[in-house]
Amino acid sequence: MNPVSDPFRVAVKDSAREANRAVRRLVREEGDRLDFDSKAEAHRRARKLSADDETVKVQRAAPNDPDEVDGYLVAWPERKRWDPEGSPTEGLTFDTEANQYGALGEAVIFSPEVNPPLLTHFARVDADLAEREADDVRVELDRDPDPVTVGTSKRWEPDCRAVVRLGPNRPVLTEYWCEVKAGDGSFERSQREAMAAKARESTVLKIRVELDDLPESYTAWVRRVEPGEGGGEDESYRINASLGDFS
Repeated sequence: MNPVSDPFRVAVKDSAREANRAVRRLVREEGDRLDFDSKAEAHRRARKLSADDETVKVQRAAPNDPDEVDGYLVAWPERKRWDPEGSPTEGLTFDTEANQYGALGEAVIFSPEVNPPLLTHFARVDADLAEREADDVRVELDRDPDPVTVGTSKRWEPDCRAVVRLGPNRPVLTEYWCEVKAGDGSFERSQREAMAAKARESTVLKIRVELDDLPESYTAWVRRVEPGEGGGEDESYRINASLGDFS
């Protein structure tokens, strides 16, 4: 490929949309596949998008990627702390990263694994049950469902499959295949197409979680437990003590 004259196609990844407002506007206007006159032009556009917001860069596509693109537009975070501050016993402080926000969003929606509040309430409303039956609704989660593939290029790995019953060991009433996004996270085109195909045979749910007032960093304390150690609480060492910020 000639980086100056050959056309260059870029897929916009979730990380770039989540990190950069200008990228989100661009996707709304032009879609999540961007065509450039050259590779050099794609890199120039990435620098322009990064001028007033978080850095994004063009990364070369994997050789075996089924998507017909030449590169990806991805977030390129500049960590404030490349190494944590402090020590394991005094507390190690790390910056919170975007993928941790996403993991927290999933934890909120999918906890506990039996009758998580959001999906349980949705199931009761969706099934239009009588009040007595609604009280019997039981939602059981499969956090590792099989991926959904359409042809050779469309693939979706659901975050969860939720099975709904009217009590333990009762027949399946319905099931939901779920994808969770936190904040401004976007669904990629290949995901959306695979989700739409799955929706022809099952109920597919897009779930968006707004997470307010999250900390920009967190601190953890670590202590090794020695063999033969006695019981009792040790107040000197705490794990994720700053998670109280979430309450």
